[in-house]
Amino acid sequence: MKFFCLGPLEVRRAGTVLEIGPPKRRALLLRLLLENGRTVPVSRLCEDLWEGRPPAGAVSSVHAHISRLRTVLEPGRARQEQAKVLLSLSTGYALRVPPEDRDTVLFERALERAHILISRRRFAQARHQLEHAMGMWRGVPLADARGQHFAEREAMRLEQLKLPADELHTTLLLQEGQVAQAVIGAEQLVERDPLREASWVLLMRALYSAGRPAEALRRYERVRTLLARDLGLDPGPALREMQLAVLRHDMSLLRATVPPVSLTTDPRPARHQPRAGRPAGTTRPLLGRDEEITRLGRLLDAAASGCTAWGVISGEPGVGKTRLTQELAVQAAKAGFVVAWARCSKAADAEAVTALAPVNQLLRDLRRAAPETGPAAGGRLHQGDAPLPGHAGLPSVLAQELLSALAEGPTLCVVEDVHLASPVFRHLLAHWADTLHDAPLAVLCTVSDDPDPGVEALLAALARHGTERVHLAPLTVGSVRQLLRIHRRDKPADGDAAGEAHQLHRLSGGNPFFLTQLLKAPGAGQVGTAAPIPSSAASVLRVRLAAVDPAVRAMLESAAVLGDVLEPDLVARMCGLPLGVVLEMADHAVAARLLVWQKGPYAQGTDVYGFSPGMVRQVILAGLTPSRRHALHHAAARVMEGSQSQNRGEGTAHAVTSR
Repeated sequence: MKFFCLGPLEVRRAGTVLEIGPPKRRALLLRLLLENGRTVPVSRLCEDLWEGRPPAGAVSSVHAHISRLRTVLEPGRARQEQAKVLLSLSTGYALRVPPEDRDTVLFERALERAHILISRRRFAQARHQLEHAMGMWRGVPLADARGQHFAEREAMRLEQLKLPADELHTTLLLQEGQVAQAVIGAEQLVERDPLREASWVLLMRALYSAGRPAEALRRYERVRTLLARDLGLDPGPALREMQLAVLRHDMSLLRATVPPVSLTTDPRPARHQPRAGRPAGTTRPLLGRDEEITRLGRLLDAAASGCTAWGVISGEPGVGKTRLTQELAVQAAKAGFVVAWARCSKAADAEAVTALAPVNQLLRDLRRAAPETGPAAGGRLHQGDAPLPGHAGLPSVLAQELLSALAEGPTLCVVEDVHLASPVFRHLLAHWADTLHDAPLAVLCTVSDDPDPGVEALLAALARHGTERVHLAPLTVGSVRQLLRIHRRDKPADGDAAGEAHQLHRLSGGNPFFLTQLLKAPGAGQVGTAAPIPSSAASVLRVRLAAVDPAVRAMLESAAVLGDVLEPDLVARMCGLPLGVVLEMADHAVAARLLVWQKGPYAQGTDVYGFSPGMVRQVILAGLTPSRRHALHHAAARVMEGSQSQNRGEGTAHAVTSR
């Protein structure tokens, strides 16, 4: 029998398509196929097939579907003790299919052969091999399980293998002089994934080779607009280089070259790979976080000694939570840990399939790293806790499954963005903390610095188990100075380095994301209101501004015209508002991360509201219409003139902020 999953499920015997049956039975067959011969418990099948909400008769339904499948797949062996393909075992069911009888395996093997041929510079044969691999696709992979979470990751993996293979095929066409076909292929690639820059580079190269350089430049402008609109990003180096190459007719870059890239590597980012592809280090320095790394390193020490340990990293967006977890993951991988990653996302419905997506991500990584291992030695599961509302017994089932998936060695599980997790998954994390005690496991969660009450309840529950809580504050001026020195190591130092570090710290607020964007921006040496505003940073700040009340935005516009520090009394007069209302608006702006309460710049030492990051002021000023800017400057001049007259009359030296 042959099993075809790169499209609607088909099973063929001697060329004849077998009648599998209704959708649930087809999904069950796919679920067993995905395990590559491993046994799947009946309880797991029920959870996956009914998306965490199996009906009362789910177990009986699974048994009935298995019986029907066995009749179709092994008509001569209807009794389960005679079965050789679909086995009934004491722990569940297993589907034993040779790898060469599955089209997904044949597809990946064809890609490997193409890669070998390319390494031997046999490009024509490699192209034919890629065409053979692409010809196996009949539609969406695992189509009969589309929308079901158990198939989501594998379907995505297959799609992400196909996309670079299609790009390579188009490159080979271009190299062989089949320009028209290459243009068509590249057009299809950018249509499939409009934000994938490699496909746009390939399209620009194909269009230039077709004698259409003007069209290539128009496509560059189109992708530049797309990236700015959808991601708030500028084109990457490869796209910018291709634009310059077209403008300069630089054939050294425009000539089609076959990239020496493996087609069968794990398509996930390095930080999401388990031990089979350990998380790669990063060349970016991690500055100002030595104490945090030391504290989190204790989690690895505890897990290595066989004890379960929990850690939580909190901080504002862009402060470096993911970067810190990457650093710890690198250390864990070097120490022999298996590393599994999950990222939470906002679910519209707490009971939706996305609610438990992070669980599947973790289990998938753990199974990929240790597919044949059983329960970790020494792991202890404590029963008796209250069941999850609407999912009776599910926390204990998933806790046992996590325990079973652990490798024999220590494991680090990273769960990012817990503040976006569903109540179902938060309850599950708390249950794991209560029940998993003596497993060689470290769990590291990241969370925003302003979680909602539901997340606070989870953090309180984790705290009872000695959780290491690390809050990431903005970088200090000293750390900014170190980063600036590293960034400029290949460039001659000019001007006041210490002063520039202070200005960068003010503009970025010490936020590593904003700081990195400032250092990458052209003209990064400029400071003050003349400093360029990186488009990605400006997009983030515009989103924050759009989220506050229009009256608060109007107040901030008046403050921005007056200067870097918000002077409540002057702003109140400009806006015609009571001082108390302006102060209340300022507090709302602090909560929205547009202002910060900080030490004042004046000799009296009074604390003040200031724009933080300092780029907020430039973004506000850049967004003013000419008429609005003129009106605000006119109002500010009137208020300042009145303030100076009052100060001269009272003999005061300076108008200071009061609260």
